[in-house]
Amino acid sequence: MVDIDLRLLRPGDESVIRALRTDDGDGDPEGLLADPRTLMLVAFDEEQPVGFVLAHELPRRHGDRAKLFVYEVDVAEDHQRRGIASALLDRLADIARERGMRIGFVLTEPDNTAANALYASAGGTSHPDVMWTFSYEDD
Repeated sequence: MVDIDLRLLRPGDESVIRALRTDDGDGDPEGLLADPRTLMLVAFDEEQPVGFVLAHELPRRHGDRAKLFVYEVDVAEDHQRRGIASALLDRLADIARERGMRIGFVLTEPDNTAANALYASAGGTSHPDVMWTFSYEDD
């Protein structure tokens, strides 16, 4: 693994989100980092952001107070296969525990071999759940 530094982004770190952008969408870096239930943990090689995990603390009305939804994990292609994604997920698990969360989950496609291998190596358990999506766009 390369020598990396992991840092949880805070308001004021919006330029890091912009540096990690891989599409033309604007998104809302300010709103994202202003929400204390949003966790964006970034891996840096020197001062260069090379990977991240984005997760959201989801409050619940029963059972555990909250669950952690791992929304996105990505590592720059030239930094893949070096343990960065695993390190990000390990640190995210520590943060979840620090915040009193006992359960986390992530959604991925069955044929996403790399993601499924990563989540299995991080201690995840696969489930045959069904996911439904909804579109809220006007027709």
